[in-house]
Amino acid sequence: MILVFGGTTEGKQVNSVLAGAGYPFWYSTKTEITVDLPSNARYRHGAFTPELLTDFCRQESIGLIIHAGHPFAQQLHLTIAQVALTAGIPVIRPEREYPLRPEHPLIRYVPDYAAAVRRLEEGDYAPVLALTGVQTIVRLRSYWERNKVIFRILPREGSLDIARAAGFRDEDLLLSFPAATVEEEFALIRSMGAKAVVTKESGESGFLSVKIAACIAAGIPLFIISRPAMPATFIPVDGTDGLLAEIKKRMT
Repeated sequence: MILVFGGTTEGKQVNSVLAGAGYPFWYSTKTEITVDLPSNARYRHGAFTPELLTDFCRQESIGLIIHAGHPFAQQLHLTIAQVALTAGIPVIRPEREYPLRPEHPLIRYVPDYAAAVRRLEEGDYAPVLALTGVQTIVRLRSYWERNKVIFRILPREGSLDIARAAGFRDEDLLLSFPAATVEEEFALIRSMGAKAVVTKESGESGFLSVKIAACIAAGIPLFIISRPAMPATFIPVDGTDGLLAEIKKRMT
C-alpha cells in the first residue's frame, strides 16, 4: 500500500499517475477537501503526529510514501522523515518547478517570516499585500498589529475562520484565488494601493513568476520567503515520467 500526502497540484498529479498504474493507495490531506479519487484509492484527512503516522503505516502495511504536500509544511516534512527512517519506508518527493532567482533590486529573498517583518519595518511600505496564505497570518502578527496589511486568502469558510481566530481584521481580507496572469496580479496590486508584497517561494504551482513580474511592473518590492530544505532522506523526482519510474522501482 502506498501513502500519498497531497492537497496540492503535485498531489493531483500523483493521484493521476497512480490511477493509471493501478497501485492501491491512501490519499491524505491535513484538512478535509473534495478530491476525485480512482477506485484503487482511499481517502483520509487530519494531521499526523509521529505516533499516529507510525501506527497508520503499520496497520495499513504502507511500503512507500509519496510526499506531495506543500513545500512549506515543515512539521509534516519532519514527521514523515522521522517515521519513514524508523520504519524503513522510502519517501518519494515530487519536485515543483521553481523559477531562477532574478537579480533585480525589487526582488528580495529572505530566510523566514521574522526576517520579512524586519525588512518591512525598515521601510515605509504599508499597505502591504500578503500572499503567503491564511496559515501565515499569525507568523506576521507583529507587523500587521501596527501596520496595514491586506491578506489574500482562499474563498473558503475554513480560511475565514482561521483568519478570525488569529484576530485579523475582516475588512483587510481579500477572499480570492491566486492570479494566474501578470495582468491580473498587477491590477490587484494597483487596486489595493500596495507599496510592497510578501509571498512564499512556492514555485510555479503557486504562480511565483507571475508575482515577480507583476511587482517589477508595478515598481514595488517583493519579499519572498525562501522555501525550507527537504530532509536528505527524501528521493526527489521530476515530472510524471520520473515519478512513475521511481514508483515502479520501489514497488517491485
